[in-house]
Amino acid sequence: MTVAIGIDLGTTYSAVARVDVNGRPEVIPDETGSPLVPSVISFATDPPSIGAAAMTGQVDGETEVAAGFKRHMGDPRFLLSFTGGEFTATDLSAILLAGLKAQAEAFTGAPVTEAVITVPACFTHPQRAATITAGERAGLEVSQVISEPTAAALAYGDRGGEERTMLAYDLGGGTFDVSVVRVTGDGITVVGTHGDPRLGGRDWDDRIVAHVRERFTNEFGSEVGPDDALTLLVRAEQLKHTLSQRRHGDIRVDFAGHDARYEMTRQVFEDLTRDLLDRTERLTRQAVADAGLGWERIDGIIPVGGSTRMPMIRERIARVSGRAPLGGAHPDQAVAIGAALAAAGSRRTRSGQVAARTERPSRGARLVHDVIAHSLGVIVESTDRSRHVNSVLIGRNVPIPARESRAHQFVLHKTDENLLEVFLTQGETDDPRDCVYLGRHVFTGFGPGAGETVVDIEYAYDHNGVAHVSGKDRGTGRPLLVTVDEAPADIPDRFLARPANIGRPGGVTVYLAIDLSGAMAGSPLAEARRAAHAFVEQCDLAATSVGLIGFSDTVQVKQKATRNAEHIGRAIDDLHACATGVGNAGHPFDELHDLLGDGPGPRYAVVLANGEWSRQAHVIARAARCRAAGIEMISVGLDDADEGSPRRIASASGRNLCTDLTGLTESFSTIARELTQGHGGKIGSLTRDEA
Repeated sequence: MTVAIGIDLGTTYSAVARVDVNGRPEVIPDETGSPLVPSVISFATDPPSIGAAAMTGQVDGETEVAAGFKRHMGDPRFLLSFTGGEFTATDLSAILLAGLKAQAEAFTGAPVTEAVITVPACFTHPQRAATITAGERAGLEVSQVISEPTAAALAYGDRGGEERTMLAYDLGGGTFDVSVVRVTGDGITVVGTHGDPRLGGRDWDDRIVAHVRERFTNEFGSEVGPDDALTLLVRAEQLKHTLSQRRHGDIRVDFAGHDARYEMTRQVFEDLTRDLLDRTERLTRQAVADAGLGWERIDGIIPVGGSTRMPMIRERIARVSGRAPLGGAHPDQAVAIGAALAAAGSRRTRSGQVAARTERPSRGARLVHDVIAHSLGVIVESTDRSRHVNSVLIGRNVPIPARESRAHQFVLHKTDENLLEVFLTQGETDDPRDCVYLGRHVFTGFGPGAGETVVDIEYAYDHNGVAHVSGKDRGTGRPLLVTVDEAPADIPDRFLARPANIGRPGGVTVYLAIDLSGAMAGSPLAEARRAAHAFVEQCDLAATSVGLIGFSDTVQVKQKATRNAEHIGRAIDDLHACATGVGNAGHPFDELHDLLGDGPGPRYAVVLANGEWSRQAHVIARAARCRAAGIEMISVGLDDADEGSPRRIASASGRNLCTDLTGLTESFSTIARELTQGHGGKIGSLTRDEA
């Protein structure tokens, strides 16, 4: 029999847990009986020691000690040198995880093969991928990585009870996360999450260190050396723990031949760290707002992480939310317990019959529906081609797994070495400087020949929040090969320069004009939304800007033309029948003329109507005015299946389509494919000849 475990891989302390044969989750203690393992590695021994033994060496002033490396996960520039070797944060995490695996095997007497490992909700793709790699190097099959506040909510939900909406406030040693979670009898659904990967209990410790070092220097004129800094940091953490229990404490500083002891009150400590506390409040308020909720709809606040024991944290939570944080869930152990519940549930899902013979079902065997904290995007040119922008494809707080498909126009040259490069990002603004770059994704394997082709690229987040990209050459139908390189050294500076304006000036601009009259209520509008989303998926947003107009008795510009897929998608989702009246007295052609009449490059309007215009002659004249301004008009009339007679839009366009609900999405997709293949530019890509 093998064992599946849950691991809370923490910045300062880690924990490992399992679900026993009776279905009860339990934290596995280390050799000293402690449920918490210091996330410290000492290279003073061979093999390296971890946990309490390594931390003892750190307190005694050993220099061959690694700690706090979790903050550097996924950063290839972070290297520590010990005993003649260099170690990344992934290497160090693998050593720590291997020790936790051995600890679990010693406790259970059985091989440990699988694990669910928790990560901060705010971890990016590189950090999540590095965590999985570390687990695999430690000899674990990482069945899933889940967010720490989600795991804590899962542990809390194991106590049963009615459906409720909770807020998990997770202040760990190195990171801060806050998640709004709906807990039901059979599932955990994350509604929204926010956080800061550079905010945690360690920052509170650092404030004590800075304050004490200043007093020491002022008194003795000597600086605390770097070799002594780790020891001072451990003592600062101990003082923080003391101040969580008492209103004053002291710290000893014995460096450079001097010995001093400094007292600190809780009030001084709180004054030194008030801005850190304010940052957690702003993020917490934002998470509640992003979830579309008010505090009156939050049923309880779950404190997670040892740092939430500080009185200032609990007092601030109570003041902001209007209720005291919940008790009953151990803040240091809840994440590991939730991970163990997820591991047991994952094993039952994948091998139910085998697991059923060895484990009783746990009350925590719930479905977990998590979200991703970072938007996934790609670098493209702006609508006016004056600058590079980050175009969001999958927005933050979207349930995972998630996927979006986009078309990219690409020019093939007479060579077998054509390549297309895409720069994938995580970021919440269109500024390339604000993004985390997920490497340079290079597509190869195009068929022979020259000319334009279309590449259908699928962008996805898997259930671990790790990003994936795949592509297919539409011309040949064959999958393309994808390799991922590190982002070049000139990124993001390359994208701060003005684009080279390759291809048609201004690219392609398309407006979708959607009928919102009473005739569209219900299924027609739902299908229209699906069709509009399908249209956007088939457009090359690297070269095409898409806008949205709604009309009935009046007209509203829902979204001006943009290449930001997230903005377009939200505007489509926000289409509501009767939002601009119930009749068909209005028309979109004057707005289309104003928005597209003087624009550069190819311009299109795709108009969907379900019914006849009130003023047919007037509408035809205004549509003709658009055509005279160089706007290509495509009219889509929606048959009324209930009445059995098609109702077509009358326009001055040379192209009119008529379809029913079942064919609407395909009609929009076909239009988008034809526009992409006929007029797309070549933005954000290059061939090897041009590189």
